[in-house]
Amino acid sequence: MSHASQTSLEDLKRAIKGFVVMSEILEKVYHAFLNNQVPELWANAAYPSLKTLSSWVKDLEMRCAFVGNWIIHGLPKSFWLSGFFFPQGKGSYVNYARKHNYPIDHLSFKFNIVPVIRDQEIVTEQMAEVQKGESIQLDEELPVPPEGVLVHGLYMDGFSWDWKLMVVGDSAKGVMYSPLPVLHMDPVMDYEPDHSLYSAPLYKTSARAGTLSTTGHSTNYVVAVYLPSHAQQDYWIAKGAALLCQLSD
Repeated sequence: MSHASQTSLEDLKRAIKGFVVMSEILEKVYHAFLNNQVPELWANAAYPSLKTLSSWVKDLEMRCAFVGNWIIHGLPKSFWLSGFFFPQGKGSYVNYARKHNYPIDHLSFKFNIVPVIRDQEIVTEQMAEVQKGESIQLDEELPVPPEGVLVHGLYMDGFSWDWKLMVVGDSAKGVMYSPLPVLHMDPVMDYEPDHSLYSAPLYKTSARAGTLSTTGHSTNYVVAVYLPSHAQQDYWIAKGAALLCQLSD
């Protein structure tokens, strides 16, 4: 066999081997589609999510729209915290520290409830109909805080919001998740939360568990949100009360 023929044969073997590998990948994607699951190939490059494929695609479209509207229309009046790839980011801390010349490692968030429920799906629909420089109707319901940011899109797991007492309360019968009102995340120097506040852990997904990062925190954990409560900490801890950035479906 000539050298040229041997080279062609080796190239053919490599091509066949590459085709087999690609076929295995595509087969996994195909089976994921059949089972309404997010393909592993996509999930490995995406944000943590437990959603089915159909819900995941809708969520992805909303995330893209959220960022796109931010670019076109400027800073949103309230940020969809669930739409961030890395919600643990400390951009608000950085802006506040630079503005007041404060050490960033002495800043913590004080959380104030804004009695408004803001649905990102409705926000996306309204934003699609406005022109540059215009505002949506939902923005009229929100105040403009002097410091910090407004965020929305969080869910309460194991408890709910008591609109009469304006504190956290027990979940309604048969209701597993309920929306948390808009949060005002207000940076404060050397903040010491009151003992009456419930320190609700915020997770990206309902799995709660995650891998341990170099910071010593779970990759699924975001931050502790201090919420007003008439019950002791142990009461809510026993119920497993926590906040979630997104639901499984």
